[in-house]
Amino acid sequence: MPPQFFFRTGGYRIKLSSLVSLPAAVSGDALTMNKYTAEELNRLVTQEDEPSNSQSLGHMLSHIFQPFSIPLPDLSTLQIPLKNILYHNERTKAKFSKNSPDDLVPLYDTDAQLWNWDLPTLAPTNESESTTHSQPPESLDSEGNAGTGETAKATHEEIFSSFFNALAICLAKAEPKLLANPTATRTWTAAHAHKALPGSEVKRKPDLLLSDEITANWGNIRVSAELTHSSYQPALRLVKAADSHAYLMLSEQPWRRFALVLSLTNEYRELRVLFYDHAGGVVSPAFNIYQKPSIVAHIIAALRFGSLECIGYDLTVSFTRHISPPQRHANNYRPIKNLPAKRQPADHVMAAATSELPYPPPGDVEGAPSAVIEMIYPDSEPESEPEPEPELEPEPEPESESESESEPHADDGMHVSMKNLEDPHLVQATAISSTPLLNLASQAPEEPDSIYSATPHPSQFPYSAQSPEPCGKIRVRDTIYTITRILFASRGLVSRGTVCYLVSLDDKEFIIKDHWVQGKEDQVILNEIEMLKRMSGVPGVPELVDWWVVERSNGEPDVTSKYRKQPQRLSIAGTSRSHVRLVLTPCARPLHMFRTLKEFVKALRDIVIIQRTAVEERKVLHRDCSLNNAMIVDLLGGGSKGFLIDWEFAVRINPDLKYAIGGTGTIPFMSRGLLAQLSDAQQAALGGKKPKYIPKTSSNALALPVSHVIQCFSDDLESLFFVFIWICIKFCGPHGQVRQDMIGNSIPDRWNNMDLESCAAFKGNFFATKKEERRLVDEIHPYFKDLIPLAKEWRMALKDNMENPVSFNTILTLLNTHLDRLPDDEELISTVETLRKSAAILADRVEKRAASQSFPMELPKRRKADGISETDNESDG
Repeated sequence: MPPQFFFRTGGYRIKLSSLVSLPAAVSGDALTMNKYTAEELNRLVTQEDEPSNSQSLGHMLSHIFQPFSIPLPDLSTLQIPLKNILYHNERTKAKFSKNSPDDLVPLYDTDAQLWNWDLPTLAPTNESESTTHSQPPESLDSEGNAGTGETAKATHEEIFSSFFNALAICLAKAEPKLLANPTATRTWTAAHAHKALPGSEVKRKPDLLLSDEITANWGNIRVSAELTHSSYQPALRLVKAADSHAYLMLSEQPWRRFALVLSLTNEYRELRVLFYDHAGGVVSPAFNIYQKPSIVAHIIAALRFGSLECIGYDLTVSFTRHISPPQRHANNYRPIKNLPAKRQPADHVMAAATSELPYPPPGDVEGAPSAVIEMIYPDSEPESEPEPEPELEPEPEPESESESESEPHADDGMHVSMKNLEDPHLVQATAISSTPLLNLASQAPEEPDSIYSATPHPSQFPYSAQSPEPCGKIRVRDTIYTITRILFASRGLVSRGTVCYLVSLDDKEFIIKDHWVQGKEDQVILNEIEMLKRMSGVPGVPELVDWWVVERSNGEPDVTSKYRKQPQRLSIAGTSRSHVRLVLTPCARPLHMFRTLKEFVKALRDIVIIQRTAVEERKVLHRDCSLNNAMIVDLLGGGSKGFLIDWEFAVRINPDLKYAIGGTGTIPFMSRGLLAQLSDAQQAALGGKKPKYIPKTSSNALALPVSHVIQCFSDDLESLFFVFIWICIKFCGPHGQVRQDMIGNSIPDRWNNMDLESCAAFKGNFFATKKEERRLVDEIHPYFKDLIPLAKEWRMALKDNMENPVSFNTILTLLNTHLDRLPDDEELISTVETLRKSAAILADRVEKRAASQSFPMELPKRRKADGISETDNESDG
């Protein structure tokens, strides 16, 4: 592929494809997932050469396993009871023919350079995908002793999972210090090798699970792996599956710094570690599991017994997992992660928990490709299937069926238990040395039914109506904030990886924006901080309270370039990202969470005023007005105001209006003028041809010279119009009610196109023909019918925006005119109308019930004994 896929922008590089909005939650089959992960990783995966003597693990593994410093025993000293070697071949049967089952024997044969565990080397059969080994019992006890079980065929996944567990147990017995970390409870299992794992709509099944609990989902997976008989190739199905695993792990656990995937290839002899972060990927050298057993043991030990930092977690964020009955929260906001349908470059939201309509927790969806996975669960969980629980007091019923949490189900399969080899009282997430982190760990709760972990309980994340408060701690410099709620998390691999937390400190609420900024130079990574300082005091702009370039446990800045060996290949030059954390105030809610139409239009007007103030008074251009960046903030004493966030790509206005490509907006909301310029750049980059395939491997291809676009405030005004139309079509009412009756190929769908040329053409046609105006009117939801005149007039005002830029006054006059026409008491009118409909329904039911009842035609006659004659009775009647 030609080198023109990249542009150099202001001293760092950005992929053209990163300007395109990829899926927020990939749905459909594995091919769809493969397509988008390949786009994201295009030329960003580095394959390491053979390791040097000084770094036997290679550059990447040496860095990520640096916190794991426990010396491992010599491999020749590892012993295991013969009866616990679950798989034998002719060599081991002959070698140990004279030994009793309880004899300790070596796990590794140093003379033959083979493991005394019959690991598969042949491809599985087509019929059963299994070997002819006998399957071991469901689990081993804490001493590694096997029980009795039925003989059956064992899959390759089961053989490797039992082997990894046996190796870990032998290491732990030889070096007890390995059990000092609470993560020692992790075990490998093949439970989901043939059963989909919850957490994704991609129908793939994980090979193995590394867990210390029975159930799993993509929100608590630690490490995944793939097995294949074929030789390693970057385009191999195994690697595509690994890409999907990393996508899902980073999406469902967005607080992670990176994700790891193991691969066993070439007759299962070569072990590689595939590393993924928000700047791309790194592939470790291949390690022959028979010729380099010590390295294999080091990798397994670091993954199993190392701190959470070794497997990609950020030690400056910790969550409390507290098991408690679901509680109904009347005021709960669940961000809509999947709007728009593709991932946006502008991917963060500052959202308040002020919605009056509770959102249901996301339903279980099926999982992804074959994997070796590791999870952490509460210490109080049993290691086998739990006994039926005694009946408790009945809990309040949820408002609807969708709001109730689904019960976890037990997984079938085998795992090796380390439950009795750990300290059950450990609740600290990792071994921590720095003073601020010790302070963070010291605040871990001490309740017996909670654990301080890198993973929130499902009732806390993602975005369920049962989120307890607080749910964790997060550090900014030396200050520890209490996490009240996770407000928003972006999805995907190569991105800013933004997570927004609602936090508290000294009874005050703040927003922490945690994200990965592309670049290393201060003027690049601190651009948003500079812009917020320039905009300080402007109503409707977040106030910057504090900021921090996040550090690892060793005190070094958390930057992705640390894991890439220098000098880097040209295709990844300038793609490094730095981990930055901002503390902001006040808390706001997304624009689509408006309460009335008048509040909606008023917020739009306020955002135009913010843009005008930025341009005319502060000489700043925002450049990224999108659905996720347009907000509403509630004011003290009542009322609300429009709010504009995410000033990361804002710039000081240049006299020539030229700015480097990058940070030019989000595709569905980008102006026609910008789309046209980027489309031309895309065509030039491709040489007028569309690529047949996308190579992920990095190269030494040269970049194009600096590319620029011409951009001004009229582009931001057009972007705001697209936000307005998106909401009017994609939503169906206040409080973020998402429309369910939409069919495909709507106007917003056509704007959300990875082909920039097509997207520009669709938007150009939208303003050019009467047919598109009629289509617009037809697609706007009936709830927004009163805003149809505004939509038509705003569209006409922008018709010639490319040639004659629209002014702030034109749009403000338009919005003010329609704002005056909207009723002030929409909520009261809506309430009265609802009561009227309810009364009519009730009256109809009463009438139908009365009509269905049968009454006697005449009253019964009284007896003469009562002193009243029949004649009197009749006359009285």
